[in-house]
Amino acid sequence: MKLVQISDLHLSASGGLFNDNWEIVLEWLHAAKPDLVVVSGDVALGGRNVDRDLAFAQLQLERIPCRWRIVPGNHDIGDNLQSGSKKNPVNAARLQRWRDLFGADYWVERLGDWVLVGVNAQILNAPELVDDALQRAFFRSALAELPDDMPLAIFSHKPLFLDRPSEDISCPDCIDPVGRKALGEIFSGRKVRAFANGHKHQYRSFALNGVRYFWAPAVSFVAQAPDAKSWGLRQVGFIEYTLAGESIRHKVHGADFLMRHEAYVYSGEYGALDSVEASGERGGLW
Repeated sequence: MKLVQISDLHLSASGGLFNDNWEIVLEWLHAAKPDLVVVSGDVALGGRNVDRDLAFAQLQLERIPCRWRIVPGNHDIGDNLQSGSKKNPVNAARLQRWRDLFGADYWVERLGDWVLVGVNAQILNAPELVDDALQRAFFRSALAELPDDMPLAIFSHKPLFLDRPSEDISCPDCIDPVGRKALGEIFSGRKVRAFANGHKHQYRSFALNGVRYFWAPAVSFVAQAPDAKSWGLRQVGFIEYTLAGESIRHKVHGADFLMRHEAYVYSGEYGALDSVEASGERGGLW
Protein backbone atom coordinates (compact mmCIF):
# COMPACT_ATOMS: atom_id res chain seq x y z
CA MET A 1 0.00 0.00 0.00
CA LYS A 2 1.21 3.50 -0.83
CA LEU A 3 0.54 6.25 1.70
CA VAL A 4 1.59 9.89 1.39
CA GLN A 5 1.87 12.29 4.32
CA ILE A 6 1.68 15.99 3.55
CA SER A 7 1.87 18.59 6.28
CA ASP A 8 1.85 22.30 7.01
CA LEU A 9 0.45 23.50 3.71
CA HIS A 10 -0.43 26.95 5.16
CA LEU A 11 -2.82 27.73 2.33
CA SER A 12 -4.40 31.15 2.18
CA ALA A 13 -7.31 32.68 0.31
CA SER A 14 -5.60 36.09 0.37
CA GLY A 15 -2.21 36.37 -1.22
CA GLY A 16 -1.14 32.76 -1.20
CA LEU A 17 2.52 33.07 -0.35
CA PHE A 18 2.92 29.30 -0.44
CA ASN A 19 0.05 28.15 -2.66
CA ASP A 20 2.51 27.57 -5.51
CA ASN A 21 3.96 24.50 -3.81
CA TRP A 22 0.50 23.03 -3.32
CA GLU A 23 -0.11 23.08 -7.09
CA ILE A 24 3.12 21.15 -7.62
CA VAL A 25 2.20 18.58 -4.95
CA LEU A 26 -1.18 18.05 -6.64
CA GLU A 27 0.58 17.34 -9.93
CA TRP A 28 2.79 14.80 -8.17
CA LEU A 29 -0.21 13.10 -6.53
CA HIS A 30 -2.02 12.79 -9.86
CA ALA A 31 1.01 11.00 -11.29
CA ALA A 32 1.82 8.83 -8.23
CA LYS A 33 -1.76 7.68 -7.45
CA PRO A 34 -1.25 6.71 -3.78
CA ASP A 35 -3.84 4.66 -1.91
CA LEU A 36 -4.28 7.32 0.77
CA VAL A 37 -3.06 10.80 1.67
CA VAL A 38 -2.81 11.87 5.31
CA VAL A 39 -2.65 15.60 5.98
CA SER A 40 -1.02 16.18 9.36
CA GLY A 41 -2.28 19.65 10.16
CA ASP A 42 -1.78 23.36 9.56
CA VAL A 43 -3.59 23.13 6.26
CA ALA A 44 -4.46 26.84 6.51
CA LEU A 45 -2.23 29.80 7.32
CA GLY A 46 -4.71 31.82 9.36
CA GLY A 47 -7.40 29.19 9.81
CA ARG A 48 -7.80 29.66 13.55
CA ASN A 49 -8.91 33.27 13.02
CA VAL A 50 -9.72 33.64 9.32
CA ASP A 51 -12.80 31.72 8.20
CA ARG A 52 -12.09 32.06 4.51
CA ASP A 53 -8.58 30.61 4.85
CA LEU A 54 -9.97 27.44 6.39
CA ALA A 55 -12.76 27.23 3.81
CA PHE A 56 -10.27 27.80 1.01
CA ALA A 57 -8.03 25.04 2.37
CA GLN A 58 -10.95 22.61 2.45
CA LEU A 59 -11.71 23.29 -1.20
CA GLN A 60 -8.06 22.73 -2.07
CA LEU A 61 -7.96 19.36 -0.34
CA GLU A 62 -11.00 18.28 -2.34
CA ARG A 63 -8.68 18.45 -5.36
CA ILE A 64 -6.59 15.54 -4.04
CA PRO A 65 -7.07 12.75 -6.62
CA CYS A 66 -7.46 9.94 -4.06
CA ARG A 67 -8.90 9.26 -0.63
CA TRP A 68 -7.51 11.47 2.16
CA ARG A 69 -7.73 11.90 5.92
CA ILE A 70 -6.70 14.87 8.02
CA VAL A 71 -5.90 15.95 11.57
CA PRO A 72 -5.89 19.63 12.58
CA GLY A 73 -2.94 21.77 13.59
CA ASN A 74 -2.51 24.83 15.76
CA HIS A 75 -2.97 27.15 12.78
CA ASP A 76 -6.30 25.43 12.06
CA ILE A 77 -8.05 25.23 15.43
CA GLY A 78 -5.75 26.98 17.93
CA ASP A 79 -3.04 25.76 20.25
CA ASN A 80 -2.94 23.45 23.27
CA LEU A 81 -4.48 24.88 26.42
CA GLN A 82 -1.70 23.79 28.77
CA SER A 83 1.47 24.17 26.75
CA GLY A 84 0.58 26.11 23.61
CA SER A 85 0.30 29.74 22.68
CA LYS A 86 -2.05 31.63 24.96
CA LYS A 87 -2.79 34.09 22.16
CA ASN A 88 -4.73 31.58 20.05
CA PRO A 89 -5.94 28.67 22.21
CA VAL A 90 -8.12 25.85 20.95
CA ASN A 91 -11.77 26.26 21.91
CA ALA A 92 -15.18 24.74 21.17
CA ALA A 93 -16.06 27.27 18.48
CA ARG A 94 -12.85 26.69 16.54
CA LEU A 95 -13.29 22.94 16.82
CA GLN A 96 -16.85 23.09 15.52
CA ARG A 97 -15.88 25.27 12.58
CA TRP A 98 -13.22 22.71 11.67
CA ARG A 99 -15.66 19.80 11.94
CA ASP A 100 -18.24 21.57 9.81
CA LEU A 101 -15.68 21.76 7.01
CA PHE A 102 -13.51 18.66 7.40
CA GLY A 103 -15.51 16.23 9.50
CA ALA A 104 -13.77 14.09 12.13
CA ASP A 105 -10.65 15.55 13.76
CA TYR A 106 -9.53 12.15 15.10
CA TRP A 107 -10.06 8.74 13.54
CA VAL A 108 -9.01 5.09 13.19
CA GLU A 109 -9.04 3.05 9.99
CA ARG A 110 -7.42 0.07 8.32
CA LEU A 111 -5.12 0.31 5.33
CA GLY A 112 -4.05 -3.09 4.10
CA ASP A 113 -2.34 -4.92 6.97
CA TRP A 114 -2.04 -1.74 9.04
CA VAL A 115 -4.18 0.30 11.40
CA LEU A 116 -3.85 4.05 10.97
CA VAL A 117 -4.72 6.42 13.82
CA GLY A 118 -5.26 10.16 13.44
CA VAL A 119 -4.78 12.07 16.70
CA ASN A 120 -6.00 15.59 17.37
CA ALA A 121 -2.91 16.70 19.30
CA GLN A 122 -4.37 20.13 19.97
CA ILE A 123 -6.97 18.84 22.45
CA LEU A 124 -4.71 16.52 24.44
CA ASN A 125 -4.50 17.39 28.14
CA ALA A 126 -7.43 19.79 27.86
CA PRO A 127 -9.81 18.92 30.73
CA GLU A 128 -11.65 22.17 30.02
CA LEU A 129 -12.86 20.60 26.76
CA VAL A 130 -15.06 17.52 26.80
CA ASP A 131 -13.44 16.60 23.47
CA ASP A 132 -10.26 15.46 25.22
CA ALA A 133 -12.08 12.66 27.06
CA LEU A 134 -14.23 11.87 24.02
CA GLN A 135 -11.14 11.36 21.85
CA ARG A 136 -9.58 8.95 24.34
CA ALA A 137 -12.84 7.00 24.67
CA PHE A 138 -13.18 6.82 20.89
CA PHE A 139 -9.70 5.32 20.47
CA ARG A 140 -10.31 2.68 23.13
CA SER A 141 -13.60 1.68 21.55
CA ALA A 142 -12.31 1.64 17.97
CA LEU A 143 -9.19 -0.35 18.81
CA ALA A 144 -11.23 -2.90 20.74
CA GLU A 145 -12.83 -3.87 17.42
CA LEU A 146 -9.48 -4.56 15.76
CA PRO A 147 -6.97 -7.42 16.20
CA ASP A 148 -4.21 -6.71 18.74
CA ASP A 149 -1.48 -7.99 16.44
CA MET A 150 -1.97 -5.49 13.60
CA PRO A 151 0.88 -2.96 13.15
CA LEU A 152 -0.23 0.55 13.99
CA ALA A 153 0.85 3.95 12.67
CA ILE A 154 -0.15 7.12 14.53
CA PHE A 155 -0.42 10.50 12.83
CA SER A 156 -0.39 13.75 14.79
CA HIS A 157 0.30 17.39 14.05
CA LYS A 158 2.83 17.80 16.85
CA PRO A 159 5.72 15.45 17.62
CA LEU A 160 5.43 13.15 20.60
CA PHE A 161 8.64 14.53 22.10
CA LEU A 162 11.71 16.51 21.09
CA ASP A 163 14.67 14.70 22.66
CA ARG A 164 13.41 11.57 24.44
CA PRO A 165 10.08 9.93 25.38
CA SER A 166 10.64 10.42 29.12
CA GLU A 167 11.34 14.17 28.93
CA ASP A 168 9.22 16.10 31.42
CA ILE A 169 9.38 19.52 29.80
CA SER A 170 6.20 21.15 28.56
CA CYS A 171 6.80 23.13 25.38
CA PRO A 172 4.56 24.43 22.58
CA ASP A 173 6.42 22.41 19.95
CA CYS A 174 5.54 18.91 21.14
CA ILE A 175 2.85 16.95 22.96
CA ASP A 176 3.16 17.74 26.66
CA PRO A 177 4.02 15.02 29.24
CA VAL A 178 0.41 14.55 30.39
CA GLY A 179 -0.89 14.18 26.85
CA ARG A 180 2.00 11.86 26.00
CA LYS A 181 1.19 9.65 28.98
CA ALA A 182 -2.47 9.50 27.98
CA LEU A 183 -1.54 8.27 24.51
CA GLY A 184 0.84 5.74 26.02
CA GLU A 185 -1.96 4.30 28.14
CA ILE A 186 -4.41 4.15 25.24
CA PHE A 187 -2.05 2.31 22.91
CA SER A 188 -0.32 0.18 25.53
CA GLY A 189 -0.11 -3.42 24.38
CA ARG A 190 -0.63 -2.48 20.74
CA LYS A 191 1.98 -2.97 18.02
CA VAL A 192 2.78 0.70 17.49
CA ARG A 193 5.31 0.71 14.68
CA ALA A 194 5.29 4.32 13.53
CA PHE A 195 4.54 7.80 14.83
CA ALA A 196 4.43 10.55 12.20
CA ASN A 197 3.92 14.28 12.66
CA GLY A 198 4.46 17.67 11.10
CA HIS A 199 4.57 21.08 12.82
CA LYS A 200 8.34 21.58 13.04
CA HIS A 201 8.88 22.24 9.32
CA GLN A 202 11.82 19.84 9.45
CA TYR A 203 12.46 16.34 8.13
CA ARG A 204 13.60 13.86 10.73
CA SER A 205 13.47 10.07 11.01
CA PHE A 206 14.81 7.71 13.64
CA ALA A 207 13.91 4.41 15.32
CA LEU A 208 13.55 3.77 19.05
CA ASN A 209 12.39 0.59 20.77
CA GLY A 210 10.82 -0.82 17.63
CA VAL A 211 8.97 2.39 16.71
CA ARG A 212 9.91 4.52 13.70
CA TYR A 213 9.45 8.24 14.17
CA PHE A 214 8.93 10.54 11.21
CA TRP A 215 8.79 14.32 11.11
CA ALA A 216 7.30 15.37 7.80
CA PRO A 217 8.75 18.56 6.36
CA ALA A 218 6.34 21.33 5.45
CA VAL A 219 4.96 21.65 1.96
CA SER A 220 4.86 25.42 2.42
CA PHE A 221 8.05 26.89 3.84
CA VAL A 222 11.16 26.44 5.96
CA ALA A 223 10.73 27.94 9.43
CA GLN A 224 13.20 29.98 11.47
CA ALA A 225 16.57 31.35 10.49
CA PRO A 226 19.44 29.04 9.43
CA ASP A 227 21.23 29.42 12.77
CA ALA A 228 18.20 28.44 14.89
CA LYS A 229 18.36 25.14 16.74
CA SER A 230 16.89 22.29 14.73
CA TRP A 231 16.41 18.58 15.30
CA GLY A 232 16.08 17.60 11.66
CA LEU A 233 16.72 18.97 8.18
CA ARG A 234 15.34 22.39 7.28
CA GLN A 235 13.69 21.57 4.00
CA VAL A 236 10.33 21.55 2.24
CA GLY A 237 8.69 18.38 1.02
CA PHE A 238 6.46 15.47 1.92
CA ILE A 239 6.82 11.75 2.71
CA GLU A 240 5.76 8.68 0.76
CA TYR A 241 5.39 5.45 2.77
CA THR A 242 5.22 1.89 1.50
CA LEU A 243 3.41 -0.50 3.84
CA ALA A 244 3.90 -4.23 3.32
CA GLY A 245 3.21 -6.77 6.03
CA GLU A 246 4.74 -5.22 9.15
CA SER A 247 7.39 -3.27 7.28
CA ILE A 248 7.26 0.44 6.60
CA ARG A 249 9.59 2.16 4.18
CA HIS A 250 9.68 5.86 3.42
CA LYS A 251 10.98 8.31 0.88
CA VAL A 252 11.06 12.09 1.09
CA HIS A 253 10.02 14.05 -1.97
CA GLY A 254 10.04 17.71 -2.86
CA ALA A 255 13.37 19.17 -1.80
CA ASP A 256 14.48 19.18 -5.43
CA PHE A 257 11.30 20.53 -7.02
CA LEU A 258 9.31 22.57 -4.48
CA MET A 259 10.12 26.22 -3.81
CA ARG A 260 12.14 26.43 -0.61
CA HIS A 261 10.34 29.45 0.84
CA GLU A 262 12.24 30.91 3.81
CA ALA A 263 9.57 32.24 6.17
CA TYR A 264 12.02 34.20 8.28
CA VAL A 265 12.79 36.38 5.26
CA TYR A 266 9.10 37.28 4.85
CA SER A 267 8.51 37.87 8.55
CA GLY A 268 11.75 39.81 8.98
CA GLU A 269 10.81 42.15 6.16
CA TYR A 270 7.06 42.49 6.64
CA GLY A 271 6.11 41.15 10.08
CA ALA A 272 4.02 38.12 11.03
CA LEU A 273 3.06 35.89 8.12
CA ASP A 274 -0.64 36.10 9.02
CA SER A 275 -0.45 39.89 8.84
CA VAL A 276 1.35 39.85 5.52
CA GLU A 277 -1.33 37.62 4.02
CA ALA A 278 -4.22 39.63 5.44
CA SER A 279 -2.92 43.00 4.25
CA GLY A 280 -1.60 41.84 0.90
CA GLU A 281 0.97 44.63 1.17
CA ARG A 282 4.24 43.15 0.03
CA GLY A 283 6.88 45.27 -1.56
CA GLY A 284 10.42 44.53 -2.55
CA LEU A 285 13.45 45.94 -4.23
CA TRP A 286 11.74 45.93 -7.64
